[in-house]
Amino acid sequence: MSDLFHQQSPIVQIKLTEPKANQPLIREIPFQGFLNLRGRPNNPDFMTAVKKVLGCSLPIEANTVVVSGDYKIYWLGPDEWLVITPTEQQRKVQSELISALGVIFSSVVDNSSGVTIINITGDNAANLIARDCPLDLHSTVFKAGQCAQTRLAKSGAMIAPLLDGSGFELIIRRSFADYLLLWMQDALIEFEA
Repeated sequence: MSDLFHQQSPIVQIKLTEPKANQPLIREIPFQGFLNLRGRPNNPDFMTAVKKVLGCSLPIEANTVVVSGDYKIYWLGPDEWLVITPTEQQRKVQSELISALGVIFSSVVDNSSGVTIINITGDNAANLIARDCPLDLHSTVFKAGQCAQTRLAKSGAMIAPLLDGSGFELIIRRSFADYLLLWMQDALIEFEA
């Protein structure tokens, strides 16, 4: 029996090339698991159940990211988080969260098919993003372990500095991925010299 569902990158039609001169490197990290988790952080039962499954506490400070093993957990709001898992673990983690949370007021929603990750690295990574992003991306202001929901080139994005300081991770909606990549490719021209 053939597989009726064939997962495809949202930027499959865009050829990402190796950077020239001072251009940052742009690459997609496709097919990750994205779970939207909601619940009350002041409910100890909720926090304990989530910690049991993910192996770490949820970030409760605004605009922060926690990394625990294979998982990244982004604070999205006072009662909302984005849990990123490797593709092969997404269904298992979702099922375990739903089971552990039981009747606790919460929700776990799979957004995996609607989101993708773009990493931008290199000396001019911040300069490329700053072409049309209102955030101050300087490393003394926007540090590893922080994140922000913002706009980039007229579309929404979650941006976080990479933990190694080499650039940024952008989490973008699938429907804007090709537009943003084409915008970035056009903006890269500035860094060719």
